[in-house]
Amino acid sequence: MAVTIFAAIDVGSHETSMRIYEISKKYGVHEIEYVHHTARLGLETYSTKHISYTTIDKLCNILNGFSNKMKEYDIHDYMIIATSALREADNNLIVLDQVKQRTGFLIKILSNSEQRYLCYKSLALKENSFHSLIKEGTLLVDVGGGSIQLSLYDKKTLITTQNIMLGSLRIQEVLQDMQYKTDNYQNLVYDYISHGLHTFVQLYLKSRKVKNIIAMGNQLQSFVKYMTLHHFGTLKSTDARYEKRNCVNRSEFEDFYKSITSKTPDELAKELNTSLDKASLLLPIAMIYRNILEETDAGQIWISGMTICDGMAADFAEKKEKIAPAFNFTDGIISTARNIAARYNSDEPHHRNVEKNCLLLFDAVKKKNNLTKHDKLLLQISAILHNCGNFINMNAVGENSYKIVMSTEIIGLSHKERVMVAYMIRYLDSSFPKYAEISDVFSQQEFIKIAKLNSILLLADAMDRSHKQKFANTTVYLRGSKLLITGKTLYDITLEQGIFDNNSDFFEELYGIKPILKQKKEF
Repeated sequence: MAVTIFAAIDVGSHETSMRIYEISKKYGVHEIEYVHHTARLGLETYSTKHISYTTIDKLCNILNGFSNKMKEYDIHDYMIIATSALREADNNLIVLDQVKQRTGFLIKILSNSEQRYLCYKSLALKENSFHSLIKEGTLLVDVGGGSIQLSLYDKKTLITTQNIMLGSLRIQEVLQDMQYKTDNYQNLVYDYISHGLHTFVQLYLKSRKVKNIIAMGNQLQSFVKYMTLHHFGTLKSTDARYEKRNCVNRSEFEDFYKSITSKTPDELAKELNTSLDKASLLLPIAMIYRNILEETDAGQIWISGMTICDGMAADFAEKKEKIAPAFNFTDGIISTARNIAARYNSDEPHHRNVEKNCLLLFDAVKKKNNLTKHDKLLLQISAILHNCGNFINMNAVGENSYKIVMSTEIIGLSHKERVMVAYMIRYLDSSFPKYAEISDVFSQQEFIKIAKLNSILLLADAMDRSHKQKFANTTVYLRGSKLLITGKTLYDITLEQGIFDNNSDFFEELYGIKPILKQKKEF
């Protein structure tokens, strides 16, 4: 049996951690070692936007220690990522260079959407629990040092996901000077959190019934430990209650909350046998969940115990075909796009029609143009979102749709992929730019791919320019250097034909194929 040893390293806001896994087709993903050290990068980033040399030095020493541990296991497969603390630091390139020179590690700074994608991958490893919970209203709350991610599921569909700058470490840093100006620091923290959550609550939670809350994030380790000690005392893994320790109802949570808020950080640190730094984060974490509980009908909080490192291991295992994908994220990406379109009152019959036409055209030319399944997904997302800019202004729809996509997260797409979608949409009502105009954004290969997908979107949109879905049973055939598109209709298609013909030259230039739109009249 072939077993692969994989290391996942997370350079987080509060600590840097490494988890080592055994991965095999027979047993799946199994963690065999966990090492972590405090390196509070976020403390500096969230206050000054700058990571000091002292902290860089500490980080390099930690990573060199991890490197030695990896040599003990003879590990060649690994991934090392960083999140908000490095993402937001103004000297992050210097940090990356220092780490490369002193440790040999190449750190990948994840966008927020990439970070959440890996977190959801980790959650999907617990397939049965995850799938059963999201059948009904479920709010996934991922608490980090810099921010929290709130993702709302209903009927197995992702309704929305929003990132809010309310991480436990950031709250601590923002309020540290204010705590000496008030007699009730806890009320100050609670009010700050309530304010940060207000818009999300009003937009999404007031109109939906949330039955479950899933708690995620590296910041929860101390919370889980405290919950276990408080409720069960010391448990052995053979105890029947052990597996249930991570699921609490509302009244149990209230007990934890009252206990946490009645103790000082020093008392909590002593009780948990942990550092004061970690213990001090319990208060903002508990308050975040208390606030959310008060705004929902959730009967329980399920604390997953999964981390972004688990997501890295799952992603690696899937790519190496060691495990089957636990969750169809493609459906989630498409569902997210549809919900974004609905949020901006996009014309659904129109964008559904454009989407259908895009997929027909794509399938006809993909083989001769090395277009991939993922390219098809990006095109599909652009078709769904291409018209949402009308919500802002009916002039310059492409530009306005571009702005919406650029400011909206789509979990499962990398930042670069989201930018590619945005640029496909941007040039629907203006000429596609020369490469020199956007060479700072895309490589030449990416430029050509975006142009090709944009040309398909232009033709598909032209076929429903009137927004009346005139064509029925459209067929597409590639015949030599001609792409024959035939639609059955009795309608006058002068407008559609004219716009289609105007856009056909751009398509022909990119593909070397002449698109021809034909009307087949049915009586």
